This record gives sequence, structure tokens and C-alpha cells, in this order.
Amino acid sequence: MRWLDLVKRDPVPWLLDPENPSARYLTLQHIFKKTEETLAAERTRVLQWEPVQDLLQHWNRFNFWGRVYDPYFGSEVSNFGTLHLLGQMAVPRFPELEPVCENLLDIGRHGDGRFSPEDARAAPWLCYTGMALKALHHFGYDEDLRVQSARAALIQSIVLQPELLDCPMVGGSCRSGLVKALDALLSIPADRRTAEDEDAVGILAEQLLNDAYDWEGRDADWLLPTFPRYYDSDVVELCHVLSQTPSRTHHRFEELVQHMVSLQTNQGRWRKMRATPALSVERIYHPSRWLTYEAVHTLMSVYGDSVYAA
Repeated sequence: MRWLDLVKRDPVPWLLDPENPSARYLTLQHIFKKTEETLAAERTRVLQWEPVQDLLQHWNRFNFWGRVYDPYFGSEVSNFGTLHLLGQMAVPRFPELEPVCENLLDIGRHGDGRFSPEDARAAPWLCYTGMALKALHHFGYDEDLRVQSARAALIQSIVLQPELLDCPMVGGSCRSGLVKALDALLSIPADRRTAEDEDAVGILAEQLLNDAYDWEGRDADWLLPTFPRYYDSDVVELCHVLSQTPSRTHHRFEELVQHMVSLQTNQGRWRKMRATPALSVERIYHPSRWLTYEAVHTLMSVYGDSVYAA
């Protein structure tokens, strides 16, 4: 089976529309496998895109986008939230980002390596930590010792104490947090992952696959995908992250993919089904190029099409 057998119409030409240079860049990078050297002009278009420039106009040298004394103040529109937002959109690094990243590393990170608000109780905080590590990876901070120690602490928590990964906010296992943490660990290039890194990836993937999803009850919101995201997740992100692990061959993963596939429109596109307070580029209940890119990339990863060929 090819991925095209699972979509009602090939949406990739639609993804290349310059109306959304962010989704276009991600499509060229991950679906067409274009090299970074050939994508310089595309990265510039993402940075010059009006929604990104609007965000830049709200930056100031005293508090950036929020409060310099608290990177998490303002939730989705905080300094932390904006970094995460720009990373999701594949916005390239620019000078104003550097003090924001430094502020997150200096103030937003605890001594034990986790990222979370100052008054948060001791816990791995998979969502905040995963989101922070993912954004910092995107903006080129992988070699920073603070990032490396935070990632090492996260991996140690997962491998040595997986029973303690519950989220204090939900009072138990949090699948959204598991997704964010797994996504962060997958930022480590495959050829640089240690056996312990692979163990951590396997543990998180196993927890996500073995959970009993209640699609018509508790987990109905997971069938309402959106982009950009904060610490919530949905079935499109869940499948997109799991598709990059060895678990993509697991029979439970096939069930998750079928739920994702069922959400497409007759044009083979995936709609944004929840509002996004931080950025409203795409309208709710309308097809989303970002979500469609993620869904197509997932299907290509699962069904063996390493490079797009209609």
C-alpha cells in the first residue's frame, strides 16, 4: 500500500502554495527532502511572512514578548509560548530570539533540569520540558551544556523512574506531555542517539500505544486537531511523532493512523478544528496546510515513500 491509497486526493500541490510559506518550507524539507542549502530563499520567506513580522513588531528589548522575570507568564503568548510557536512554524533563528532563549535557559529551567513555572511542584513536567527542548533544538542550542544536561535529566527520569512520569496538573498520565517529550527526544539525530536515548524513546512510545483511548468520551478532543499547539495535543500530532519511531510498525499504531485518516476532507486535506489564541493564520473548521503536511508526512513515513512522487 502507498500513502496515496489512503488520501482521497493528493494534497501536496496545495501545500506548496506560497500563501503559507511555513507549511511550504516544511513540505519541501520533509516531504521533498530538499537540502538546507537549497532552502535558503524559503527560510527567508518564512521570516518575512506577515504573521511572523507582526510578532516581531511586538518584541521589545526589556521584556521581549512577555515578562523577563517569568518566561511562562502569559501562557501561549508568553516568551516561552512564543518561542515554541516560532519553532513549530519553522521560523529561522534571528537576533531578537537569542536573549529570549538565554532567558528561558537561565530563569525557566530548574536546577534539576526540568522546565516549568517557578511555583510548579517537583515533577518531570514532560510538556514544558519537551516543548522547551524542541524549540531550543530548532534554534540551534543543541551544543549548549544547559540544554544537554536538561535532556540528560529528562532521559534519566524516563528510563529510571517511568512510574513517576505522571503530570501534577492532571493527576496521572498525560498523553500530551508524553507526545511533547517524545518529540523532543526525536530531535536527537538517529546516528547520535545512545542506547539509553533509544530506551527512553521506546518507553514513551509504548506508553502512548498501550493507553486505552476513549474516542467517543474522554479522548473526543483528540479528534479535533489544531495548529499551532501549546501543551495540548491531538491525533495528528500523536501519529506524526510516533511515525518517526520504530513503533510505526506496531498494530496499535495502525489503529491510530486510521483515526487520523478518517478526519480528511474529500479533497484529502485536514481541517483545523480548535481555535488557537496565539496565532490565527488559518480559520477554524477550514483546511489547514500545517495539519495536512503533518498527516501526509506521517503516511509517507509509515508506508515507505521516503520522497514525494505522485
